[in-house]
Amino acid sequence: MAEAIAGGAGAWVLGTFAAYLVVLVGIGVWASKFMDTVGDYVVGGREIGPVVTGFSERASEMSGWLTLGVPADAYSSGVMAFYNGLGMIPADLLAWAGIAKRLRKYSEIVRAVTLPTFFATRLRDDTGLVKAVSSIVLIVFEGGYVGAQIVAAGTLLRVLTGIEMWVGIVAGGVIVVGYTMLGGYFAVAWSDYFQGAIILAAFAVLPIIAYATWGLPFGDLAAMDNGASLTSVTGGATGWAALFGIISYAAIGLGVPGNPHIMVRFMGIDRVENVRTAAVVAQLFMFVAYVGAALVGLYALVQFGDLANTDNAMPMVTLELLPGALAGVVLAAALAAMMSSADSQLLVATSAVVEDVYHGFLNEQATEEQLVRYSRYVTLAIGFASIGFAYVARETPIYTLVLDYAWGGLGASLGPLLIAALWWKRVTVAGAVASMVTGTTTMILWTQWTTILGEATIEGLHTALSGLLTVYGLFPAFVLSALVLVVVSLATTPPDREALAEDFDVMRQPLSAVVEDDYATDGGTPEPKAVTELDNVRGHVADSDYWDEQ
Repeated sequence: MAEAIAGGAGAWVLGTFAAYLVVLVGIGVWASKFMDTVGDYVVGGREIGPVVTGFSERASEMSGWLTLGVPADAYSSGVMAFYNGLGMIPADLLAWAGIAKRLRKYSEIVRAVTLPTFFATRLRDDTGLVKAVSSIVLIVFEGGYVGAQIVAAGTLLRVLTGIEMWVGIVAGGVIVVGYTMLGGYFAVAWSDYFQGAIILAAFAVLPIIAYATWGLPFGDLAAMDNGASLTSVTGGATGWAALFGIISYAAIGLGVPGNPHIMVRFMGIDRVENVRTAAVVAQLFMFVAYVGAALVGLYALVQFGDLANTDNAMPMVTLELLPGALAGVVLAAALAAMMSSADSQLLVATSAVVEDVYHGFLNEQATEEQLVRYSRYVTLAIGFASIGFAYVARETPIYTLVLDYAWGGLGASLGPLLIAALWWKRVTVAGAVASMVTGTTTMILWTQWTTILGEATIEGLHTALSGLLTVYGLFPAFVLSALVLVVVSLATTPPDREALAEDFDVMRQPLSAVVEDDYATDGGTPEPKAVTELDNVRGHVADSDYWDEQ
């Protein structure tokens, strides 16, 4: 790969790649100069239309996991990689149908812009325990998410330049953290829309070009030494192993409700009635992207044989099939999408520290200027901690990093609570805290069974039990988290009935009805000053204006 980049085509790739990123930075800086006012909300003033919201919701979640991870999974497991959409597509559709409208309406009425604030307000938690625990969960797992994006960026830089992996990790991390410190320009929804459109087009076009060049990959897959497993819908497994393998893929969808960078898109759509249109856009995006990404991985396996790093599958197919300049655009969009997601995830973790912890507990009277300044410090600290995590985990596949150390942790700890908060009146503070602790603990332990018990012990267990221990941890963690939530809530003092009636009245009525009546709940939390991408833009512009005046 390094030799190919050293040639003429490689120069075009690198040149276009660099030019693309420079142009996007320039657009972000230029656009910030025209912002006379900037909303205090992470939801972008709740003015984002349905098409952009649908693209943004998908682009914010997929990033390095879709662009590099899913093709790598197809390279390793064969046609079973198509099951990545088995749980995600219906879960995302259900989230749009059952969560989006309620969360959109209620979060606006109570002025909640982060999930910890939403939980604390909805449960009327005067102790601050729910906000504190949910903030810790966000900081830990969103930090892991950022680390996974940095590994993805490092992998892509290594493929393009031939540098060592650790150099790519450091360079990718510095780019992500520095980019966020500038104000998170690419994390806004329109940037997700632009970059998501390029990635979507790439995964739609690459399989078509590959088919025209190489034909269908399935015959070649079947002819390989392990072709029977690569072309099997169960990966060659039978019995309990086959069942748990399919459950593992289906369980990926359980992470949708607990991931804040998805939920915030529901909060930010301009009109509640546009949710349906946004959902259709998101579903079409998902189907094309998941199928295309899996096909790219299969073509990489057939054409390139053994890869030292399976995460290289998508970049290699792109460089092989597309002209140099176009390949540069696609790979630059992939890196920008990773940075976009890392930016959003880094800022979610930052807001958990600054808004939910500092502003919520330590200094409720903090000014916006203080919050913006502290957010930069926290962003820097969490960013470099994520670089350290990425360096330690640099040999772990991106697919595994995201599912085990980020997506699964957030989904298991926050997903059941979010669903219950919107649909079940009986949930209590104690039930919420117990659920989050259970989901977090189970997810962490489940990824370590081999280390804890040893391979010999696991192999000696009954087939069904040993198979269960290999299932994706989000499945048992989500189930246990939900079970504990119900049991503990039923065993503790129920919440106030009148307050519940008020909350659920807001969720059921049209937004216009409650807004026109100046309807507001008595959650008792201070009006949040969210530390967001846009707040950082305003702080950056304010600093520039200050120095221009001197």
